[in-house]
Amino acid sequence: MGINGLLPAGVFEMTPEKSAYIRRVEETLLQTFYRWGYQEVRTPAIEYLDTMARGLDENELDMAFKLVDRGTGKLMVLRSDVTPQVARMASVAMSSVPLPLRLCYVADVYRHAEDPNHPRRELIHAGVELIGLEDPQADAEVLAVGAQALAALGMTDIHMSVGQVQYARGLFREAGFSAQTEDAVVTAACRKDRGEMEAILGTEGVNGKIAEAVLALVELSGKREVLDRARELAPNEMCQKAIENLSDIIDLAGIYGVKEDQIAVDLGDLATFRYHTGAVFTGYVAGSGRAVLRGGRYDGLVEKYGRRAPATGFGVDILEAVEVTQLSESDVPAIDYLLVNRTEDRDAGLRLSVKLREKGKNVLCLIRDIPDQDLGEYIAAHRIGKVLVMDGDGLGVYDPGSGDKKACDTEEL
Repeated sequence: MGINGLLPAGVFEMTPEKSAYIRRVEETLLQTFYRWGYQEVRTPAIEYLDTMARGLDENELDMAFKLVDRGTGKLMVLRSDVTPQVARMASVAMSSVPLPLRLCYVADVYRHAEDPNHPRRELIHAGVELIGLEDPQADAEVLAVGAQALAALGMTDIHMSVGQVQYARGLFREAGFSAQTEDAVVTAACRKDRGEMEAILGTEGVNGKIAEAVLALVELSGKREVLDRARELAPNEMCQKAIENLSDIIDLAGIYGVKEDQIAVDLGDLATFRYHTGAVFTGYVAGSGRAVLRGGRYDGLVEKYGRRAPATGFGVDILEAVEVTQLSESDVPAIDYLLVNRTEDRDAGLRLSVKLREKGKNVLCLIRDIPDQDLGEYIAAHRIGKVLVMDGDGLGVYDPGSGDKKACDTEEL
């Protein structure tokens, strides 16, 4: 159960301080996206099941929370992934807008927890989708935006793991695997389980050079030199093209400012093998054992909603990111002034608060007076910058620590 058994497990509620902090993280990410030319979109929290089913595979759809539309009797789902929604928007609501589209979002998503050791069912995702370009420069841009977004949050030791699912597809085609065998090999590759991989290949009667290449999926991870080994093992043009594509993306990302020591190659990163169609990205940062960013190329998704358009993008798991972010909660916006009116002229205090807000200040107008000895606790609890007191001696800035009041003029504030 959640807090004191009053909330379902895996959901969150936030105090004003935490809420302001999360908002700052969201705005920091959005500002990074804006600088690269991405425009924010919003998607509905509830979708028809059959609409989302176009963009989610069976396992993903099974993770979604389902409910019934009382008006139509149709099954609906809570938003479990934003990317299919953006793909639909690009195909329908924005069908007349010329490609490419650069869209971004911040949204809550809801899904059954996959990891019992990390049972989140309500998440906040922020991401970008670059729709309409089938070019390594587009993937490099998305990779660079992701790295820069994590850096903007003050994160250190940022590592972007990159892979290319087409390399594995080329190997599987050469080996003549069935879809069932592919899934088994993918699972073994993700686990880096060489023994399991050898058992699968033995059962399938696969040996020789192609067996060596498939087995290498569990170890083709590390620095860029991994690509040289993968190139030696590549049995066909599909695999060779995948390697050249990934090499090009890494070069272009470097021009965009992603340092080579921030990039690791992992050709066994096949967790999204059935979804992604090319390069895949996973972002890790110091202090977190789990990925804070995931993304890659998904060229077939937008077309499922009616518009042929290749696409690439990523999403940041904000709740995962804030556990290790270097932004300080104490730095988030607070209340600039607490206004205490101790005169009989009630209207004067209200007029002053209006004037200060017109200047862009955050003002809390104290309706009921608080004794001086209690002001310090109130100020700390509500993260108030200064206390303004109106009394018989006029307007002044009050210091709750010393009890002194320094006269000031409205224009000085």
